[in-house]
Amino acid sequence: MKKYEILDHTADIRIKVYGKNLENLFASCASALFDFLVKCPPKKNIKKEIYLEAENYEDLLVFWLNELISSFYAYHFLPGQYKIKLSDSGNKKILNAVVAGTDFNPYDNKIDKEIKAATYHGLKIEQTDNGYAAEIIFDV
Repeated sequence: MKKYEILDHTADIRIKVYGKNLENLFASCASALFDFLVKCPPKKNIKKEIYLEAENYEDLLVFWLNELISSFYAYHFLPGQYKIKLSDSGNKKILNAVVAGTDFNPYDNKIDKEIKAATYHGLKIEQTDNGYAAEIIFDV
């Protein structure tokens, strides 16, 4: 199964991402994001835990990707491996993740495409015959 494909968009990056389940979909979205951001493969010598809550999976996906973007720019954390657990708690969707990655040195490595944020514009998550798919636009 392919992880993602690039869709047409006039100014930003629009992609359709695939996953066999929701956890795999969230990991594939993160991998696609960093495929655009940098071209250097990360080591996996640092672990970071992330806990997020939202009212639905669309919100949770945007929160997740924007948390990763923030960690990259603020703390120079380049993720490379994602262990994600999604759960429901009443009216909340919960993400618990352990992300393995490395320190990104902007002086040694080049940022390929500067991505500002994951957006809600055109965002959708849907169940497919092969699992799940999400369409998302990154603001560049």
